[in-house]
Amino acid sequence: MGPSGEGQLSVDASAAREVVLRSWRAGQTYFPCLTGPTRDLSVDSRGVYPESFTAMIVADLLMGQPEHRFVVQSVLEMLRRELTSDALFHFFKEHERLPADADCTALGLSVLLRGGAPVGDEAHLALDRMLANTSGEGVIETYFDPTGERSGLIDPVVCANTLFLAHMLGRTEAMGPTLRHVHDVLVHRAFVDGTRYYHSPDAFLYFTARLVRRFPQTHELLLEPLRDAVGERQGSSGFPLDIAQRVIISNWLGMDDGGESEVLAGMQGPDGAWPRDSLFRYGRREIYFGSDVLTTAFALRALQAYL
Repeated sequence: MGPSGEGQLSVDASAAREVVLRSWRAGQTYFPCLTGPTRDLSVDSRGVYPESFTAMIVADLLMGQPEHRFVVQSVLEMLRRELTSDALFHFFKEHERLPADADCTALGLSVLLRGGAPVGDEAHLALDRMLANTSGEGVIETYFDPTGERSGLIDPVVCANTLFLAHMLGRTEAMGPTLRHVHDVLVHRAFVDGTRYYHSPDAFLYFTARLVRRFPQTHELLLEPLRDAVGERQGSSGFPLDIAQRVIISNWLGMDDGGESEVLAGMQGPDGAWPRDSLFRYGRREIYFGSDVLTTAFALRALQAYL
């Protein structure tokens, strides 16, 4: 049963919202994040240095929900402060830990633009930088790295997020190679083992669906292959983030979710949170990043129709 079906799910929305608020207040300018060698962060996990990316994801998920207005607005204010003078975002708040990257920059700026922040000039400047930082085939690379140590790295999720920003700015004319790369990954199922920085196949489908849902001009190339891929993935994994992402996509695309919303609702813990899960990882090492608040934000968005 999808969101259009009959019936109600048992979800403690108030407790879940408190999880998000409490986590934000604990970090004050970030959501505390864990890192570890297992996806569920159950073994040898530890807190990671303060980072901005989790906050971008949470704000993007919860924007427009009145109950989360304080958290979303606080994230937007934080992002305005974190945006560098050359209009880029870094993953870590200590910028020397990693160079600025196209993923954080595209997502952070799209969240600011969605929230009404006056960052249009900065967004155009950032997109200029992305379009000057491509592979030989014209596909946008992940890092802005003057050392060249991370040159040539391409991730199709990053590509989907840069395409989202380019469409927001009405500048798609130079994005053809990047769009074709996302299409090729989708139709040839090159995402089934995850991508360099996103270990779950459903993360690629989620961020691609985020693009497709907002911009109808992508439908001719991406919509039907995306529907097919999502249908194939339903019920294929039991990780809470995977399930939440598939439910969100099904809702966006008008598909039945195959009962996965019920499964997701049943995973909520007594404290209101969903179990820890990780969304992204290092590229060179199998080290995962995530938290229960990240999973809870995805679950709240997935089950919004029932709350």
